[in-house]
Amino acid sequence: MLFPFPSRARRKPPLKPNLLPDVLWTSINALRDSSDAFPPLKSAVGGVIAICTIAERAKHCKTEACAIALRTKEILDLVADAVPDGSTISPPMLLSIGKFTILLDETRRCMEPMTRTGRVSRVVHLNRNERTLQHIKSKLDDAYRDFLAASALRVEVLQTQLAIQQTQLSAQHTAFTMQQTHFAAQQKHTHLQVQMLSIETTRLLFYARVTSFFGRPLMLQYKAHRYPLRPIPTHQ
Repeated sequence: MLFPFPSRARRKPPLKPNLLPDVLWTSINALRDSSDAFPPLKSAVGGVIAICTIAERAKHCKTEACAIALRTKEILDLVADAVPDGSTISPPMLLSIGKFTILLDETRRCMEPMTRTGRVSRVVHLNRNERTLQHIKSKLDDAYRDFLAASALRVEVLQTQLAIQQTQLSAQHTAFTMQQTHFAAQQKHTHLQVQMLSIETTRLLFYARVTSFFGRPLMLQYKAHRYPLRPIPTHQ
């Protein structure tokens, strides 16, 4: 029994695997949509998209080109994490983003010839392209370390600010507690004074009622009782 073999004309060339995962493109598109309100970050996102596109279209050094594209995406993630709100970005971070955008543009211009070179030109310029990619990768690594250090410094500054705020809140709480204690002492002192005043008022009312009953002050009656009046002797 003869088994028919497919002709060469029917054979399809094997598909090359996509070196850049789909999740990377999904993440980049999400960053692009969220960076509309912040032009510097939007420019950086556009540069990363251009480099990733070139890496997928590269005719040679494709692995190195994709590695560079992944590195630019890692730096972009650091920038996005360091800038949660475009309205509160610091001037040094804004300057760093500008430098990163310039580096992305330089990287794109250096990688574009890799998508247009022919077979002969690839062999001739292979070593030069490899050196170019290595130089670009070195610059991107430096930028990655700079942004990583800046992010760590930003976190440290935030932690210091939070510690200062906690100390201030603790001092305010202590002062408030002392004020409450002082106020409680004043209330207690006032309460004692009110009690003493009430006792004196009750005593005065009692004396007033007794005086009203006997028709004269108690002290005079007391003195009269203690020192009785004697009749005045008359001379006969």
